[in-house]
Amino acid sequence: MPHVFSNRRRIMNLTANKKELASQFRWETINAIAYKVGGALFVIGSYFFFPNQAQYAHVGGIIFLIASLIYLVVNVHDMAEIRRYWKSHTAHNRQDKLEYFAGATYMLGTLCFVLGRMAGFEVVGYPLASAWLFIVGSLLFVFGASTNVFLIIRAESVELLQLMNLTSITFIVGSVLYAIASVPYLWAFESQVDHLLILNFLAWQYMIGSLLFLLGGVFNYWRAYLLMQRKIENKAA
Repeated sequence: MPHVFSNRRRIMNLTANKKELASQFRWETINAIAYKVGGALFVIGSYFFFPNQAQYAHVGGIIFLIASLIYLVVNVHDMAEIRRYWKSHTAHNRQDKLEYFAGATYMLGTLCFVLGRMAGFEVVGYPLASAWLFIVGSLLFVFGASTNVFLIIRAESVELLQLMNLTSITFIVGSVLYAIASVPYLWAFESQVDHLLILNFLAWQYMIGSLLFLLGGVFNYWRAYLLMQRKIENKAA
């Protein structure tokens, strides 16, 4: 799942002063580690959705739920930071509004994934609702990631701009793969062979999408690290 990236300097430690660069970078790191753990769990969970792992599908479901909850924490934290930024400014430009929309969309999409995963468990027994929640959540990610692209208007260096572009590409492609992979769960198959082929294809889509989200998180943290290093160097100069 994607999460917000922005040109502006973000205040990740919601209780700290804006001048505390080291503290902000610690919280940026905590946020990034949580995101990477969630991404790794999604990759692992995707493995259990392959047809040859059908007996362990419930394990994959549990891993997906844990990963979704971790991503939800990350996106709620991102949204809280955006809300704090909004409250500290009386006027908001187009970029601020786009960032707010992207953050809210990511958070709602992640919530859909959490609810969808819970609805998909056999003890709950709402597979159709689960599929629709995954479709809606995935489409929200596509809208959010596409909106986030419009925030890439400037950077302090070509390297930072390239990392932002790479982040946006991985998030958009990963979101599209998730959206496409969720639709066939609404279908009914007469042929068991066809069903297994489709399930195998969908598992690969989830796997590749999860890897792209994880890679996007790496690119985004790399960008944040370089940006913070520049701020610290400029402050020390």
